[in-house]
Amino acid sequence: MSAIEHCDAAFKEAVLLKCYEALEVEGFTRYRKQEVDWPMENGFHCWVGLNTSLEREYLDINPFVGVHVAPIMKLYTSLKGRKYSRNISTYAVHIGELAPHEQAFRFTRKVDVAAQATRLARLYSDVGLSYALSIGTYERLLPLLQARVPMLGAYPERVACCLYLMGRKEEARLFVEEFLLDHRDYFERFAVPFSRILNGQ
Repeated sequence: MSAIEHCDAAFKEAVLLKCYEALEVEGFTRYRKQEVDWPMENGFHCWVGLNTSLEREYLDINPFVGVHVAPIMKLYTSLKGRKYSRNISTYAVHIGELAPHEQAFRFTRKVDVAAQATRLARLYSDVGLSYALSIGTYERLLPLLQARVPMLGAYPERVACCLYLMGRKEEARLFVEEFLLDHRDYFERFAVPFSRILNGQ
C-alpha cells in the first residue's frame, strides 16, 4: 500500500498557477507569474488576492478582492520612501462577504484542481469584478478608506492621498494635521513630506 502523498510547496505552486491561468482565461491581465488584475479607468485596477493556508492534507485559498489605485499607491509609497508595487491592494474585502453561500476553496490531492480553479476565476469575473467596478472612483472609495483609518495600516495615508488627488487639498491638510496630533510616531514620516507637497514645496 503506497503512502499518502501530502500537500507540499510544489502542490501549492501548481494549484496557484492553475488559478492564475483560469483568471487569465476569464480576461484578467497576467502581469507576473503569480499576479493578475483587471485594469479599469483612471489608474484603478480590480485587485486579486489569493491568500493561502497550506496543511499536510490540503491547501486552502482565501480569495480577497478590491481595488488597487495606482495614483494613490504611487504617491503614498514615494512619500514614505518605499518601492511602488502593483500587487498591493488599496482597499479589499474577503470575497466571501460578497458571496456568502459560495463553497470554500479547499484543494486536496483528490480534488479536480482545474475545475475548482475555473470556479474561482468565474467568481472573480462575476462577483469580484462587479464589486471592484462599484467602488472604482475616488468618491466611492474615500468613505471606505475613512472607515478603516482607526486600523492604521497605511489607511490614513491612503485617505490623505485620495483627498489630494480629488483636489480637496484643504480637507487633506486638516486631516493630516489632526491625525498627526494623536499619532505622531506612526504618521510623521508621511505627514511631513505630504505637507510640503500641499505647500507647493
